[in-house]
Amino acid sequence: MGVQTASEPFQVCGSCQCAWGTWHEFVIDPAVRLLGLQSVDSGYDYNLLVFEHNCGSSISLLARRLRHLVPEPESEAPLPLLFGTEQCQGHCRHLEDLEACVAHCRNNRDRALILLVQCLKKAQQDGTKA
Repeated sequence: MGVQTASEPFQVCGSCQCAWGTWHEFVIDPAVRLLGLQSVDSGYDYNLLVFEHNCGSSISLLARRLRHLVPEPESEAPLPLLFGTEQCQGHCRHLEDLEACVAHCRNNRDRALILLVQCLKKAQQDGTKA
């Protein structure tokens, strides 16, 4: 993933070409709705946050592009990826599942992103700061 320059938008809708200059503009836009997290069992860095734009198109965003918003786990050792194991609570198996997960899993941070996006959107709608 390359470094974003000031002239490049953060995200562009592949269908209608609507562009958002920053991650914040994208996340709080009322025309953008979070559908969920698409977890990839072969690689944590390929997890996608999937959004729907009001033009009818879906917009997939690598979760790692927003991970800077959620603190790193305090553990020195990387957390295991529990997706698909017996310890997995199953939240990451369903795109539309927007619930938090308490499992000690690498995907936990991306699940926290879901809650953060929902909080930012609600704050925007309510006219408050998140």
